[in-house]
Amino acid sequence: MKRLVVICALAACKSHSASHAERIPATTGEIKLDGELGEPDWSKHALRHMLAADGGGQARPFSEASLLHDKTYLYVGLYAADENIQSGEFFDVHIGALAFHANAIGTVTPEIAGVKASIDRDGTLDDPSNDDEEWVLELAIPLQATGFAPGVSQVVTVKRCDTPKDHIERCGTWSGTVALQ
Repeated sequence: MKRLVVICALAACKSHSASHAERIPATTGEIKLDGELGEPDWSKHALRHMLAADGGGQARPFSEASLLHDKTYLYVGLYAADENIQSGEFFDVHIGALAFHANAIGTVTPEIAGVKASIDRDGTLDDPSNDDEEWVLELAIPLQATGFAPGVSQVVTVKRCDTPKDHIERCGTWSGTVALQ
């Protein structure tokens, strides 16, 4: 077994056994992509992680990643507290071999076939003259694009950097091995 782990590490394996992974819960109802994360599944069932600052502790401004799935999609909820929402801000997301940016406009790059996205912003985009509150991005990613399958887990990493009005960039990251429940 130890040899297999070393070989896998050397080969940069993209998927892992699901036995030690956190579980992404299945939805119990329909997820409406509206950028609100208002369905009960998001607050009661989702696998949720706060992003941590580079030096440890909770990232500031606060950021969170939430995961759910159904038979067709992996749902990703990305929450970003933000006093000055800029169109160039983004979350950097890696799901196994799949890597993309999801920005404050609601765009996913590079484009991934079948991905649906919705954004909600509490504030004005690209207007530093006022104080904004947050932006939330809700994504539906086809399971086939993620590499998830029964018994297979993936390393998921979510990172966000933000430069508040004090002009000091702050970053937060969460990474974990997850599998479908």
